[in-house]
Amino acid sequence: RAFTIIELLVAMTLFLILVGIATGGFIRSLRSQRAVVALMEVNDNISLSLEQMAREIRTGYDFSKVSESELQFTNAYGIPIFYRLNQETIERGTEETPPQRVYKKITADTVIINDFNIELFGNNPGDGYPPRITISLSATSAKPDVKKLNIFTIIQTTISARVLDT
Repeated sequence: RAFTIIELLVAMTLFLILVGIATGGFIRSLRSQRAVVALMEVNDNISLSLEQMAREIRTGYDFSKVSESELQFTNAYGIPIFYRLNQETIERGTEETPPQRVYKKITADTVIINDFNIELFGNNPGDGYPPRITISLSATSAKPDVKKLNIFTIIQTTISARVLDT
């Protein structure tokens, strides 16, 4: 009419195994959710940075590619502007008082830029085409949980300048 010690031990062992499996699944889902939120933050920040660059590039002129990851042009106000990759972050440089160049980060501290490439097309004088700048980059989160998973996002955009290069 009562349970034996063996039956109680078996029942408790089965219960503990089921609770352990459920807890492990819950912890994995929390880690996945944190990683997804971190990658969404990276995507939002990169999109914002690219939009900031695109607005300024559209009205710029006199484009030149300094290196694979640095672009130089003159903005609508006649100020030389530089965009570059420096120590896993994108920076915007200005030369308001030449020859002193001042750089400021335009990406968040929680974002790591792995790759930043710039391609420049249609910048030859007299070709009748507006300059087109293609920017491609890959980024990941600086948060340790996401960084160790080696998950990154790749974004590419092409910006066409409004001013014809004549």
